[in-house]
Amino acid sequence: MQLRQVTTGIAAGAAGLAIGLSAPLAVAHDSVIGGNVVGDAPLEEFPREITLEFSGIPRDDFNTFAVSDKSSGEVLFDATPTIDGRNLTVEVPQDIEPGDGEYQVGFRITSSDGHSTLGSVPFSVGSGAGGHEAADASADGAREGEESQDPLSSLPAAAKWIIGVGAVLVVGAALFAFGAKTRRAGGEGSEG
Repeated sequence: MQLRQVTTGIAAGAAGLAIGLSAPLAVAHDSVIGGNVVGDAPLEEFPREITLEFSGIPRDDFNTFAVSDKSSGEVLFDATPTIDGRNLTVEVPQDIEPGDGEYQVGFRITSSDGHSTLGSVPFSVGSGAGGHEAADASADGAREGEESQDPLSSLPAAAKWIIGVGAVLVVGAALFAFGAKTRRAGGEGSEG
């Protein structure tokens, strides 16, 4: 009976520790959830301002956007965005007038939790059916590249919580199974 209490205590402590350690990690960084360049359809013309909406309210510590031409890799401009709640916005300089093409907004922000967050959002400018297909293919390729850098950054916060709770349950089940095996082994030895 005493071994069972010890095992239960260890399992409860491990589960509490796992929950305590995984909860902050599960919702660690803000991610892009909207904006005026986010979407599958190409924009008709290059925007005069670019807004990205984040899942949390970024801190006003160090935030920067850089807009580049994806085909050439040329950085068209970089700027410090203004913060309005969860929206970060930069004005496109007057001398920047790119035409149709594939572009990317790279960003580095200080998330609401204080961590530095780096990412990018692809977008395309152009009209016509060919532009839609090219934009979709390019956006898919860019999203795959983003996912390979940090696969959890694109998940919604609820999914991260579910993964965290699932991990805790797996650890708890493993500890329970180990405790049951130890009890059986201890019980057989004490009977003989």
